[in-house]
Amino acid sequence: MNPHTDAGPASSDYLDRLMRRGSFEALWPLFAKATRPAKEMTESYSALEHLRPYMSGAPCRVIHVGDGAHARTGALFALKTEAENVSVDPVLNEPLVEAWRTRFGIRRFAWQRADVFAAIERLNALPDMPVLVTFVHAHVPIDDVLARLRWNVAYTLACCQPGHQLSQQHDVLAAGEDPYVLSSGRRFQVLAPRA
Repeated sequence: MNPHTDAGPASSDYLDRLMRRGSFEALWPLFAKATRPAKEMTESYSALEHLRPYMSGAPCRVIHVGDGAHARTGALFALKTEAENVSVDPVLNEPLVEAWRTRFGIRRFAWQRADVFAAIERLNALPDMPVLVTFVHAHVPIDDVLARLRWNVAYTLACCQPGHQLSQQHDVLAAGEDPYVLSSGRRFQVLAPRA
């Protein structure tokens, strides 16, 4: 069984891996505020796990769409990768995220407190480099976002609205149910622009 594409019983593997790392101390203040922190951590870690193969080599940027008030997926990527990270959400708690970034000396982590459609022009104007996109908690029509955003690879997790959260228009590089996500919504896709 391929644990990343076949359905199976839920497993705490992602959570176990995170809790054994020194970065867990820095992540906990953001994730602890969630109603279900284990669910949130495993959802964000799934994005990291599935996008990591596309992040080797040249520097890249990861845009985290709908990253919530605490910018948790962007924070996790900033700690675990060398990528530039930009979290985008209209309810992003800037004072909290700024204090967290300062407290832990986090680099390569920025944000835009805005609806993604209002931020697309600014995001596309950032210096040219490979762009990955995460839609971990995003409640937006991803195909509409991807139609306007400059990007190379995207990850989406259908936590509650598969009709909006899974693509119908782009090439699917990988898909399935991730058994390491501690949520009833475990369907994911890794996408590339359709040629």
